[in-house]
Amino acid sequence: MDTPIGLGCNVWIRLGRAIGGEGVLEMTSEFIVPTTEDGIVSSDLLDMSVTVLKTLSDPARLQMLWALSMEDLSLSDLAQLIGVSPTVASQLLSRLRAAGVLQTRKSGRRVIYSMHDERSREFIRQTLDFAKHRLDLQDARQEEDQ
Repeated sequence: MDTPIGLGCNVWIRLGRAIGGEGVLEMTSEFIVPTTEDGIVSSDLLDMSVTVLKTLSDPARLQMLWALSMEDLSLSDLAQLIGVSPTVASQLLSRLRAAGVLQTRKSGRRVIYSMHDERSREFIRQTLDFAKHRLDLQDARQEEDQ
């Protein structure tokens, strides 16, 4: 089944099976980015894109988003997972909430954090998958140079 995901585009993912039974994601893209008559992207869309990318620019925030893309977690769970104090985790979460990436709900006395929607979760997964792809290319080039 194809599922649209991504930021500013329609992307379909097809889940397949690789040797060894691991899931493989095959992505195809059909970008739907609104442009002006001159063919440029609107300043509002560019500003939002910069905001999104700045939100991802901190390794600890990105690690939190990765964890939250997999499951909903409490502040103490997130702090322990990424190896920071609850105070630091709270500051990181505050920035993510201000950016509109996270939502919260109460579970007894605990606050549980979650990503807003599946599209946001997939964007984080795609971002890290793209970074892995770039590292693989870098490693391949280094091997060729030796």
